[in-house]
Amino acid sequence: MKYTIIKRLNNIPLKQKILAIVLIGVSVVAAASFTAVHILSGSYNKLLYQTLSESMEYSSGEIVEYMQKMENLTTMFLAEEKVQANLTAIKESSRDSSISMSSVQNMRSYIGEYYQSFSDGILKYISLYMNTSTVYTNIIAADKTPKEIQQEIIRQADIKDGAPCWVTGYMDEYGLFLARKIRQIETLRLDNLGTILLNIDMDALVSYSTKLEDQYGESGYVILDGEKILYHTDNLLQDPSEQIHLNKISKYGVLQLDGSNYFAVHGSIKEYGWDYYCLISYDGISSQLAGIKWICLLIIILDFLAVIFLSVRLVGRLMVHVSRLTHKMQLFAKDNTRVPEVGYDYSQRGDELGTLNRQFDEMSETIIRLIQENYINEILKKEAQLKALENQINPHFLYNTLDSIKWRARAAGERDISDMVEALATLLRTSLNNKDQDDFTVGKEMEIIHSYITIQKFRYEDRLDFENRICQAYYPVSIPKLVIQPLVENSIYYGLESNVEECYIILEVKEQDNILHFYVKNTGSEMEEDLLVRLKSHDITPHGHGIGLINIDKRVKMQYGDEYGLRLYNEEDYAVAELIIPKLQGDQGC
Repeated sequence: MKYTIIKRLNNIPLKQKILAIVLIGVSVVAAASFTAVHILSGSYNKLLYQTLSESMEYSSGEIVEYMQKMENLTTMFLAEEKVQANLTAIKESSRDSSISMSSVQNMRSYIGEYYQSFSDGILKYISLYMNTSTVYTNIIAADKTPKEIQQEIIRQADIKDGAPCWVTGYMDEYGLFLARKIRQIETLRLDNLGTILLNIDMDALVSYSTKLEDQYGESGYVILDGEKILYHTDNLLQDPSEQIHLNKISKYGVLQLDGSNYFAVHGSIKEYGWDYYCLISYDGISSQLAGIKWICLLIIILDFLAVIFLSVRLVGRLMVHVSRLTHKMQLFAKDNTRVPEVGYDYSQRGDELGTLNRQFDEMSETIIRLIQENYINEILKKEAQLKALENQINPHFLYNTLDSIKWRARAAGERDISDMVEALATLLRTSLNNKDQDDFTVGKEMEIIHSYITIQKFRYEDRLDFENRICQAYYPVSIPKLVIQPLVENSIYYGLESNVEECYIILEVKEQDNILHFYVKNTGSEMEEDLLVRLKSHDITPHGHGIGLINIDKRVKMQYGDEYGLRLYNEEDYAVAELIIPKLQGDQGC
């Protein structure tokens, strides 16, 4: 199954493969872009929550601070000596006495001063309830609170027995109330002197604390004590059953109230055990986010179509050149005698398509040339084979002639001539035999050297002293043909030609790390410094033996690598030619 799918994919045209790759790439980018938009939308909600939560934390602190401020107001009021004195006088005198009326007037003035000091548009009024009378800072506002509610608040304050009493049961309709029983401090009698009541406008307090409408437009605030709603702005929770939606919000979220969408943030006022929910209209935000998503989706679709269109056009233009190259290959396959022409000049084109076409043209020209050369070489080869057949007669004729001379000399008692002719015949037979090129050994090389030395000894007699120190265990080792004999010949030439003294020649081999070092040493001559380098660079004109040295070095390097070859140097009284070749696997040694 897998092989079938791969085979089908391999057989799809190149143009369709490229377009498929582009399509996949664009699809991945489009999906990533739309995902990024969705993530940004979620990030916006989270950022909005962080902003609102910080603002709400500050606003809840403002509410707590203001409530504590009101508690401090009542503490200051009930602790003042003149307040204590006047309230005591009112308690201890009759209602119609001048002292009582004067004290009541003083208390009206005192609470007026306090009201003016703390008046900020949030504190609606202050009421002071005494044994015989009641005074107000704003009697019109106070009359809006029913008498029975005022009496209930006073009753709850009596239960607190002087501690601040916050009454939240009427917060949504009449505001927040703070009531406090005033006790007589003098002589710690703690008699009841009256009750002070503060009425706080919750709408004004929430507006002052949050200032949400300045930032987010339509907004709302809900305060709960457990499951009981203490306060909500007028535009929220017209239907009490919708409170259940608030309970689903742990930290923040989007909910629907009264048919509108709100972004809600939940927090708490820990000092009083209240929870609050801040809500801002989310309809406009959601519309903007939805609009942005649709715009992004439209842009992605348009980009997708534009990329596909451009890809088809551009890939089509590229495939024209690929088709031309394919057509050239087909034409050349039918006719390989000339380079096909396609009507387009790729010589100045610098991209890969231009390179491919130029390389194909060069390859075609090379193939045409090789075909022609091969054709000519085949003709020459046949001629050479015929010539070789003709020349096969000549070596046999030469060997037979030398053999006749050898036996003629031996019959005449000329033993030296007979041995010299025999050595020459052996030397020629081994040198001219091309059948053993691939199976040549040190032993065969030594046969050639032995025949050569035999001939040279007849010439130089006692002046030539040759010593072979190569262990016969190395004779089966494979080496290139005729790489040591020319070195021996070179030693004899330079050691004896221009020297009348005896020439001592040593031939030896050393093995190190499976590398063989053949040494040909001779006295009577010296190697010039960097002789081989100078021969190769033509600083010294090579001829005769110099050409042979270069030939040996090149042959060894071509066969085994540049780390092998020939070295020429002087060592004490000897001129040394060192031949370095690897010991092949299977070769033996001493």
